[in-house]
Amino acid sequence: MAYGFDIESNLSILVGVARKGGSYKLKKALVLPGFKADPDQKPEIYSGQSLGTTFGALKNMGVKAGYPATLVPGRDVYYRFVAVMSANPKVVEQQVRMEADEIGGEDAKVLADYVSGADFDYAPAIHVALAREELIDHYANCLKHAGIETGPLIPGCAALYQAYLVSGDLETEHVQMYANIGDDTTDVILVREGTLLYCRSINIGVNDFITRLVPEYGGDRDAIRQVLFQQIDLRPSVAADNLSGDRGVEAGQEVASRVFQQITSTIMLAKGAQKAPKLDARKIILSGPGAAIPGLRELMMNRVRKTVEVFDPLRNIDTEGVDDKTLETIQSYRPALALGLGLAVLATDTKAERATFEPASVRRRREFLHKSLFLYLACAAVIAVVLPLYFLSRQSVDAAAEQLQQRQQGPIGRYVDTSGKVPMREAAKERAEKRFDAGARALMPGRVSTDVLMQFAARRPDTVRIRKVELKTDTNNPTGSKDFKPKTVLVMEFFIEKSPSADPISVNKQLRDILGKLTGVVAVTPGESKETAEGIDVEHTVELNLHLDRETGE
Repeated sequence: MAYGFDIESNLSILVGVARKGGSYKLKKALVLPGFKADPDQKPEIYSGQSLGTTFGALKNMGVKAGYPATLVPGRDVYYRFVAVMSANPKVVEQQVRMEADEIGGEDAKVLADYVSGADFDYAPAIHVALAREELIDHYANCLKHAGIETGPLIPGCAALYQAYLVSGDLETEHVQMYANIGDDTTDVILVREGTLLYCRSINIGVNDFITRLVPEYGGDRDAIRQVLFQQIDLRPSVAADNLSGDRGVEAGQEVASRVFQQITSTIMLAKGAQKAPKLDARKIILSGPGAAIPGLRELMMNRVRKTVEVFDPLRNIDTEGVDDKTLETIQSYRPALALGLGLAVLATDTKAERATFEPASVRRRREFLHKSLFLYLACAAVIAVVLPLYFLSRQSVDAAAEQLQQRQQGPIGRYVDTSGKVPMREAAKERAEKRFDAGARALMPGRVSTDVLMQFAARRPDTVRIRKVELKTDTNNPTGSKDFKPKTVLVMEFFIEKSPSADPISVNKQLRDILGKLTGVVAVTPGESKETAEGIDVEHTVELNLHLDRETGE
């Protein structure tokens, strides 16, 4: 079972689904306390948040929702529509990188990923999601300090598109618009026959209604939220009879008009981006907390003159046999489950179309694993070449020694009879030893360097990562000595990450001591170091001992 975690509204929604073949079964749907990460605050202040405490207590209830797919706040994500000439992943990734560089410029680092789609004329296209790296890292760190270890971070439009694929109308040939009205953001997608045509995130939502109603009602925002969802009816036909008074209804309708205007403006933006003047949405489907505002659907239908429906994300999901808590949640918050359901499906199906943002810790871990895997494969390749030659050479030397020993045993008369053959055997042994020496010395640099790397991999400090390793021959002879012999060295470049529990300078000294104590290392010469915002880059030159003991082969 996989979980999706919608942490963008006043209440957080956790959805768990299980996949069996091509169908999905709902296992859990829980409403938890809300969470909002302020980019101007340090992540440490979120320690002890009620969401983290509640999330941690779920284990006692049998809910093992470790590393759920988590929603990225829509206000931090920007989308771009890009027509592509080829669906080749390398070409597409290059285009995505160009979009990120164009948005980020030289100073800001921008993360980018994409969801495949098409334009109005069915030509291939991609929908690129972009977000500033520092905001994604800050959001992930805030959740971590609150007690929630996140899985993949997925933007709202990608989650909404996946919810549509699972529970929407995929067969109609007409363009449909899905709008998920959250507390701060509204995610909008245009789809047709299961294909994504356009997506956009709008900075408007339920909180804009509450802000507008504060002057009318005053008091606590939570109390005004209850008024909005329980006492105000925005339907045009009952405005005059509304028990809350016309002032509240008019204020709500005023904000609703702004919401409608920005949602429908997505069609105009899509027309311009795709150069398709005939593009239009036949139907609008609402979801999210805003879809539950009384009369909002009827008012929108009256204003935009289109069919407006409320999305049922569980239409094609098996909900039979769920527990009472989940049943209560899906009855009360059904339209608001759309993004959580889409995230849970994406967590279940790793091959589904998605746009994913990864925090810095995950990116560095993956980079280190890729580099370490390359080094281990290189070690295995060197060992595969060295071992057969090593055993063949040792067998040659052992065979020559055994034959010579057999000739030297027995009565003195045998030595006299074979005295003329002893020099021949000794010459054979000498030639075998020379062949062994020549072969072993040719392979010794790779063998010793491989052994050093394997030893270091077992003793490497947690905050140290290998950036680069080069095997070189140092021919520098500053004194001009006639007895000078070239040195074989490993030039190793490291990155030492800053950590509250480990100072990079102390770790660098520990690193030199570890390298100096490795078998096969003669000396360690520290090189230049460069400090960055995330740690320090250091270089060490390790001189290798290539002395060969013919008896042991080491």
